[in-house]
Amino acid sequence: MDFQTSILGRMSGFLYRCRADENYTMLEMTNGIERIFGYRADEIIGNRTRSFTSIMCEEDVPVMDRLVGCALEKRTDWTMEYRIRHRDGHFIWVTETGGGVWDEAGKLLYLEGSIVNIESLYQRIDAQTAEMRIAASKSGEILQSLRHLKLLAVNAGIEAARAGPAGSGFAVLAAEMRMLANSSEEAARAISNAQRKPA
Repeated sequence: MDFQTSILGRMSGFLYRCRADENYTMLEMTNGIERIFGYRADEIIGNRTRSFTSIMCEEDVPVMDRLVGCALEKRTDWTMEYRIRHRDGHFIWVTETGGGVWDEAGKLLYLEGSIVNIESLYQRIDAQTAEMRIAASKSGEILQSLRHLKLLAVNAGIEAARAGPAGSGFAVLAAEMRMLANSSEEAARAISNAQRKPA
C-alpha cells in the first residue's frame, strides 16, 4: 500500500476539491466521507444525489460563505469549525482547512482542503464545562455555608461575653471559628473567581 493511501485510510475525515459556487460543488473527494459520515463520494461529487451544503448544518452555511469569501479576497487559507449531518441524522463537529487555487492569469480555478472529525474534542469540552459548572455551584454552596459559620461564630462570641469568665474558653473557640471562616471564605472566593475567568 502506498504512503498516501495508507495515511488517508487512517484519517478521521477526507480531502476535497470543489468549485467556488453556492453549493461548493465537489469535484473530488477521498473515501473518508463514507467511512466517517456515511455518504458515498459519488453521491456528492457533481451534486449527483445531494450537494455538500445540504449535509451541513443550515446555521453554519452562512458562516462558511463569509469566512471563505474573506479568505479568497485576501488570498489566504481558512480554518473553521462547523457541523456535518451524518447519514443517520446526528451532527458531527468538523474542522476544515482550505484555500483557493488560481491559474497563472489569476483566475480562481477551485477550492481544496481537508475536513476532519473533531466530535470527540467537542464532547470532552462539553464534559469539562459541565464539571466546571458543578464545581462552581459547589463553590457557591461552600461560600453560603461559610457565611452561616461566621454568623454562628459571632453569636457564640456574644454568648461567651455574656457568660463572663466562665465563657472564656468558648470565646477562644468562637474567635478561631471566625478566623477559619474568614480564611476559608477567601480561598473559596479565589477558586470561584478563577472558575469564572475565561481560559
